[in-house]
Amino acid sequence: MAQAKAQMAQQKGALNAGEVASAKEFETVFLTQFVDEMMKTVDMGTGENDGQMWRSFMSEALSKSLVEQGGLGLAQNVQQMMAAYKKG
Repeated sequence: MAQAKAQMAQQKGALNAGEVASAKEFETVFLTQFVDEMMKTVDMGTGENDGQMWRSFMSEALSKSLVEQGGLGLAQNVQQMMAAYKKG
């Protein structure tokens, strides 16, 4: 299995680990904004400033978790576009 992965990585258009991580980071940033907007509608039950500060941390943590579990598929689409661009 490892040998097959190594051969695939050598093919033109294959993405390296940094490019895959960049695609996941892109999806994480997108989801963080999306989740943060959704969480603005939730009453946190804390002071106004406290809730805003913790909401951003919670949004980012939730988004990272979602991406690691497969996310919305946005990272995979970005990876496909990156690989197609490398082939050309």
